[in-house]
Amino acid sequence: MRPADDGTWQVDVVPTGRRRPRRTLRAGQVVLAAGAWGTQELLHRLKADGVLPELSDRLGHLTRTNSESLGGAVARWRDRRTAPDLTQGVAITSSVWLDERTHLEPVRYGRGSNLMGLLSTVLTAGRTPDERPTGARVRHVGRWWATALRHPGQVASLLLGLGSWSQRTVIGLVMQTGGAAIDVRPRRDWRGRVRLTSVPGDGEPNPTWIPQAHAAYRAMARQLGGFPAGSIGEVVDVPMTAHFIGGCTIGRTADDGVIDPYHRVHRYPGLHVLDGSTISANLGVNPSLTITAQAERACALWPNLGEADPRPGPGEPYVRLAPVAPARPVVPAHAPAALRPR
Repeated sequence: MRPADDGTWQVDVVPTGRRRPRRTLRAGQVVLAAGAWGTQELLHRLKADGVLPELSDRLGHLTRTNSESLGGAVARWRDRRTAPDLTQGVAITSSVWLDERTHLEPVRYGRGSNLMGLLSTVLTAGRTPDERPTGARVRHVGRWWATALRHPGQVASLLLGLGSWSQRTVIGLVMQTGGAAIDVRPRRDWRGRVRLTSVPGDGEPNPTWIPQAHAAYRAMARQLGGFPAGSIGEVVDVPMTAHFIGGCTIGRTADDGVIDPYHRVHRYPGLHVLDGSTISANLGVNPSLTITAQAERACALWPNLGEADPRPGPGEPYVRLAPVAPARPVVPAHAPAALRPR
């Protein structure tokens, strides 16, 4: 993807899974919606390769992980014939706030979705606030071995029962609000290709384990009649997340963010970002509806074809605008799903 001299964009595309020649498409407007990881990877590569050298240096800053913990409760493998099939039902149906900043969603996977079980292990406490970080991983592994030796049945249930893991497991997805962030940066591998890496960012560090989550997992296990489980990430003192967000945050200028309040990329007219990379905070909840709301708002401010653009020009002060009603809506006005800007 690269800007053309006439103000349009040229996008090279290669069909996936088929041996077809590369094609180049030309467009006046390009919307990036590859998810926070895909969009960041593409923009970091284009900036590092000199294709889009004027991209904001804020690219990759304020990348968020939702400060998450992944664990849950597992029915024992020996009870697999009598335990309820936990795959039956909607994936997420409820949630609870464990305290003012810690949110838990019980999650179920579909039958056969057992790969996640490879990341599951016996529940092991992490580093306490008064414990020095030096050597923390060694101590965590030591705690894990001690727990595994005390509960060999749990280890056997996880290893022998991997093929039925989804039927026996309720996942506890714990998320926190707060200022934890990482900075995502590009680096080149031995082949010269740009890859992403991360370092601690501004604010508090990302948690490698959350005590409130462990208490919830134990309560879930008692209700299920099974045992609590944690993740490998907690054992090796590495944070994990199901929601990689941020990195292309909103700012008034390129010194403050990658995009403007209308989701237009600073310094590159015609380029827009509409995905989770534009979220600037740890939400403490599943970010899907926030991603949708931000994208819908940005699209609702686009002009109809042939009409004047109501949005201020690039670099001009922000103005709050009313949504633009479609001139020729596909969904009729009397339909339940008709767009009603307000």
